[in-house]
Amino acid sequence: MSVRAPYALREFVKMRPEVEAVLQHVGLRTWDLLLIDLEGNWVRDEFESQEVAEAVCRDLGIRMHRGWADARMARRMNARDHWNRPGGQRRAV
Repeated sequence: MSVRAPYALREFVKMRPEVEAVLQHVGLRTWDLLLIDLEGNWVRDEFESQEVAEAVCRDLGIRMHRGWADARMARRMNARDHWNRPGGQRRAV
């Protein structure tokens, strides 16, 4: 399956070092793909299937993890306290 990654994900990977992805099933027909860099910055997108999310990772040339079994990815995600630091990443309102 050939899929082109969404623009926001491509830009995130282009501008940040060593981005890796975590894929998680979040709904009946929804897969959440989180891209996380070394500093703990992240971006996410939703996909209609696991296969499409995997194809996006292949298009981006990044490593993908299924779920949070790798503790290293959880530590990476929590590297920055996004809610309590000036300049921390916030959710869209």
